[in-house]
Amino acid sequence: MRRAVLGLAVAAACAGPDGRGRAAPDEPAPTPGPVALPPPVALSPPVALPPPVALPPPVALPPPLAATVVAPPAVAAERWLKGSTHVHARPSGDSSTPIPEVVRWYAEHGYDFFVLTDHNRVSVVDDLRAGSPALQVPEAGPIVLAGVELTHNPDGCQPAGDPSGKCRIHVNLLGVTGRPTGKLDWADRSTRERLPKYEAALRWQQQLGGLVQLNHPTWFGGMTVELLSALASRGVPLVEIANVQFARWNRGDADHPGIEQLWDGALVQGATLWGVASDDAHDYTRDPTATYPAGGGWVMVWARRDPQAILDALAAGRFYASTGVVLARADVEGGALVVEVAAGEGGAHTIEWIENGVRVARSAGPRARRAVPARGYLRAVVMRDDGARAWVQPRRARMR
Repeated sequence: MRRAVLGLAVAAACAGPDGRGRAAPDEPAPTPGPVALPPPVALSPPVALPPPVALPPPVALPPPLAATVVAPPAVAAERWLKGSTHVHARPSGDSSTPIPEVVRWYAEHGYDFFVLTDHNRVSVVDDLRAGSPALQVPEAGPIVLAGVELTHNPDGCQPAGDPSGKCRIHVNLLGVTGRPTGKLDWADRSTRERLPKYEAALRWQQQLGGLVQLNHPTWFGGMTVELLSALASRGVPLVEIANVQFARWNRGDADHPGIEQLWDGALVQGATLWGVASDDAHDYTRDPTATYPAGGGWVMVWARRDPQAILDALAAGRFYASTGVVLARADVEGGALVVEVAAGEGGAHTIEWIENGVRVARSAGPRARRAVPARGYLRAVVMRDDGARAWVQPRRARMR
């Protein structure tokens, strides 16, 4: 009985979903009926293409350019440049010559530069902006540097001068960058002491810029070694040792030291001070009776033909002063100061050596050398037999 029930259960489990048993493996599967396809899609007529566009003919390219090398601008070489650091024109009030005629005079006489130093005013030439030390930098002809002569003429200064009681506080500023208009009122009239009066000029230099040059300091006396040394210590690098309009005052007399004596006195005390020759020109006529004629004194600066290079050379003492003698060399070589007169200079020359304020030797001929001392300084003066001179700047051992 139990076996019959189990056989029925197995038979039920093997039946398909419709209750029948599975088909035998070799029984064919039923074939599906045919599937109805959708109607064919109608195609659009073909689109006509535009005719082909004619292309332009090919452009002929230029041949390749050859590579060019641009050379850097040439730097002007250093050479001797002739210049004047003390020049006046009509704006000074005591000269009748217009500025363009002054420029023409210096061009015709072979100057490479000059500083226009009218009394108590910064005169202009071309419309150059403030900030430049130059008024005119032409391709040919002299560079015109901006400047001013700060001029104060009191009486009764201390230290006292000669019996006249006159006092002259005259200071040049060379290569100023400021361009104030009109007359400058700069003087200190509250004191009779010379040093504060000069210091008033130095305060204006701080505003206007430029190099300070002490003008004809022995005029009417009153300049001392102590005062000159004090001015050098306050930043005055240049002093006129040969203003040709004041030859008598340059030499001094029995009661007043000459400018070279004062210069050596300051140098012995350690001052750094360079000597300038100038013409202090006011008159540019051919009249031999002119009071302040142009020419006669100048500087020869070793520099590039560039305004700032000229000023830098003046500040460093890379120049000599002259009233007619032309030098080929004035420099230190192998610890010795070498001085050589230019070829073609006529006349006989004598070279005088000044060491620490003492004239120690003389050399005849156009060339000489002398060792720079271990302490102090050495300078030279070249004298021509017609009276013309050249002053070589002092050199110290630390400058080698």
